[in-house]
Parts: sequence; C-alpha cells; structure tokens
Amino acid sequence: MRDHSPTLRGQLLRRLMLPLAAVWLLSAALAFYFAERFSNLAYDRSLFDSTRSLAALIRVVDHGITVDLPSQAKQILRYDDYDRIYYQVKLPDGKVIAGDEVFPSPPADPKVSANRPIYYDASIGARKVRVASLYWPTDEGAQQPKVLVQFAETLVKRHILMEEIVAGIAMPQLLIIGLAAFAVWFGIWNGLSSLNRLRAAISNRSHRDLSPISERHIPLEIRPIIHSINELMERLSLAMAAQQRFIADASHQLRTPLAGLQAQAELALRQSSPEAIRHSLLQICISAERSAHLAKQLLTLARTEPGVVLGEGFEPLDLAALAREVTGQWVVQALKKGIDLGFEPSEGHIMIKGYRVMLAELLRNLIDNAVKYSQAGGRITVSVTRDPQPVLIVEDNGIGIRPEDRERVFDRFYRVLGSNVDGSGLGLSIAREITLRHGGEIWAEEPSGGSGTRVVVKFPELGA
Repeated sequence: MRDHSPTLRGQLLRRLMLPLAAVWLLSAALAFYFAERFSNLAYDRSLFDSTRSLAALIRVVDHGITVDLPSQAKQILRYDDYDRIYYQVKLPDGKVIAGDEVFPSPPADPKVSANRPIYYDASIGARKVRVASLYWPTDEGAQQPKVLVQFAETLVKRHILMEEIVAGIAMPQLLIIGLAAFAVWFGIWNGLSSLNRLRAAISNRSHRDLSPISERHIPLEIRPIIHSINELMERLSLAMAAQQRFIADASHQLRTPLAGLQAQAELALRQSSPEAIRHSLLQICISAERSAHLAKQLLTLARTEPGVVLGEGFEPLDLAALAREVTGQWVVQALKKGIDLGFEPSEGHIMIKGYRVMLAELLRNLIDNAVKYSQAGGRITVSVTRDPQPVLIVEDNGIGIRPEDRERVFDRFYRVLGSNVDGSGLGLSIAREITLRHGGEIWAEEPSGGSGTRVVVKFPELGA
C-alpha cells in the first residue's frame, strides 16, 4: 500500500513557496493599479492640453460665440495612430457650435473655475472613452456664462501603456520570484542532505551495531532526536547484553543438573534391585527439584535485568503487610529444618511504591538464603522499620559472611567457599536487581549479636 504521508521537503516547499506566490500576486495587483493610475495621469494631461488648445480657439464675434477651427486643424485635431478622437464645444443654452453632437455630459457642477478640467469615464456609442471637460469663460468678462469644451479619446493607448508598465514591473518580479523559489528549493534540498546521509548511515548498519550515532555535521535542530535515538540504542544494547548474559548463565548452570538427571536415569535403567532403583529415582527427583528451582531463579533474574520493562506498573503498597504475608508462607518450611522464623510487627503502615510480585520475590530469596545457611535450632527474624526511610531487614544467627565476602555475595553464582550448602548463588543477586529496580539500596552486615548475617534493604519514600 502506497504511503501518502507528506514529506518534510514537500511541507517546507509548500510553506515557503505559497508566501512567495502570494507576494508575487500582490505585487502584480499593485503594479496593475499603479500602471492604470500613471497611464491615466499621463494621457489625462494630454487630453487637458488638447481641451485648452480647443478652448483657446473660441471667439466672440458680433455678440455671438464661434470657434476659429480651420478644416486642416480639424483633421489634425482628430488624428491619432491608435485612438478615436471626439470633441465638442457647447454653449450654455445647449447649442453645439463645434465637434460631435452626441457627447456625454460631465458629472460635475458648472461652477468649476476655468482651467480646472473634469476627468471622467464614459461611452460614446459602443466605445469606452476617457473625457476631459473644461468650462471656459469668453472674453467679455467673468459674468459671462462659460462655454463647455470637451475632448475625449478611446482607451487603446492607455491599455498599451498599462500593459507595458505591468510587463516592465511584473515580469522582472516574476523572474526574481522564480530565482527565489529555486534558491529556496536548492536550500531545502541541500539542508536536508544531512538527513539523507543520516538515513543512509542508519540503513547501512548491521542489526547488531548499536553503537551511538555520531552527531557531527548534524543540524542543531536534529541533535535532540539523535540524542534520543542514541539513548534508546544504549538501552537496547544493555538489554541485548543482559539477554546474552542470561543465555550464557542459564546454559552453564542448567548443564550440570541436567547431566546429573541423565546420569541418574541411565543408572536406574541398569539397576535390577528395587531398592537401588528407588534410590536412583530419589536422586532424580532431587535433581529435578534443584533444576526447577534454578530455572525459576534464572527466569526471575531475567525479569529483573536492566532495560526489561515490568509487565505491570508500580503501585503504592504496605511494605509491612507484604513482609508479614511472605514470612507466613515460609514458616512451615523453616520448621521442617528446625528454624524459628518470626516477624516483628511495625508501628502502623509503612508505604512504598513498588511492584508487588517482584518485592515478594525479593523477600522470598532473602528468607530462602537465610534458611539455607542457618543450622537447626537457629533463628531468623524479618522486620520492617522506618529510619527515616522504609527499611526491610532479614536477620539470622547462621554461619555468617566474612567481611571480605559481603560485597561479592550479591554477584551472580558466587557462593561462599566452605559453606557446604546446596544453592545456585542467585538468591542475593536477584534481591539486589529487584532492589535497584525500585531505586533502593541493599547490603549485608554483621548483626549486633555478633554472629550470623543481617541483610538490609532501604527503599525511597512513597513520594520520592
């Protein structure tokens, strides 16, 4: 299916070309207006000169008014290469003493002073004309009625002059606008070439290449996008590295119990004694249980890797209530080993913001670790306090952790030498990853009693 989304180049061209076109249209309209104005101004003066020249031929003879206009002068007066010429001399009583009988009357008041022409547009027959009218006094004094002298011509010369003026103004402007449009197009094309190079650089990358994109030669406006892409690629790189690390760890850790399962099954197949077969099946069951536990811990570790988004969002919850609930689930298992598992209630609710499932898994791993490393008759205490931030504490009086190992016990698959305790070395590592995902801190220390281990988890405040 064809993508009809607008391109950035097209949007920029439209937003820049449309104003240029509007400017040219406005300029052409102004050029037409001034061309018409200047054309009328130039030819109106010529009409006025012709009107005055005709008025200068008016004579008063024997108390009558006449126009001294020889036949050759009439021919010269009407001669024009382009336009049709009309003229008229009319007395105040309406009698035409020279020129054309049919002539439009001026719209102005006849009290207009001499030598002040009246210009107006009219029609003579089917022809449109421009008329200059002049009320001319006779030689007998100012009280004498004025003679109306009119001169008109068609509009051919005016239109020719207007077209020349418009062409002389608008066409160069059109050329300039065209050059400006080309400059805009070239500037946009050249400006977007950096995006084309960026697109080519990204397209030519291998799917395994998550290195940052160089911001050199990238416009400042695009750099925030590149910066965001680089941050995304960094998160993807961390997620892929975590995935590869998880696969390597899982394959390494699962290889041993699976090999043990296979060996025990082969041994059972070779046995004929029911007691020997039962013993082999018991070992297979123990190995299967260890494998299942290891697989569960590996999957939990995978969900807590940096860059992995949890399936549900964080929510406000009561840390004390959650700790009481999880501790209660482990009482039976602790009693089987002869260990006293208890919970010290807190004063009131201690609220934090977190992911309930992961926090429960964190506490289960801490209790599981304490149970494994405690002797029969031992004691484990789970408590939640505020100091002043919410704090979760799991304390036991088991074999303890040497000071030099207290940092390393949170590393994956690290186990304290000489403990002789079965385990995968993932419990405390999972606890640390979950704590970090919640913005908290975790550490191991020696209890105030001097023996055992005290694991402290500090969480940020609910509103932090």
